[in-house]
Amino acid sequence: MRTTTTIEGVSLENLVDLFTTATYGSSWLDIFAPVRTGLHIEETDCREDVWAKALLAGHPIECTDYYAEGDVYAYLPHTIGGNDEVTYKVTMQDVLDGLQKCADGTFKGDKSEHDWLRECFLHFKAGEGDMDNPEAEAIMQVIMFNELIYG
Repeated sequence: MRTTTTIEGVSLENLVDLFTTATYGSSWLDIFAPVRTGLHIEETDCREDVWAKALLAGHPIECTDYYAEGDVYAYLPHTIGGNDEVTYKVTMQDVLDGLQKCADGTFKGDKSEHDWLRECFLHFKAGEGDMDNPEAEAIMQVIMFNELIYG
């Protein structure tokens, strides 16, 4: 039997947790919100709040893979920078699709990766600090690349 997960929405808090955990100490990933027009940004908002608010307002964010060496791993719109880093434009729909792939195991990968990403998704879903950096980075890789590139 096969079941599928439908993700109807993600909260600001869930996104902030994902982005904070994925980028804190990451050597390969950084995120930017190039469009801030129309966002209600508070003085106390951290950068992850701004990224999440941009997505929730319908603006894409830019996720940069500094280890890419010019290799493009995804179908997402992208640019290649002067140091061969690749920056992907990621929309809210891309995030929802990636989360669904993690939950359902429908990204490129073997059974052990699928099993592990399901656990990562469950930790993401639980929130409140249940997810660690390798799990958050893995979720971001599925969102960005549809596969695990960096383990």
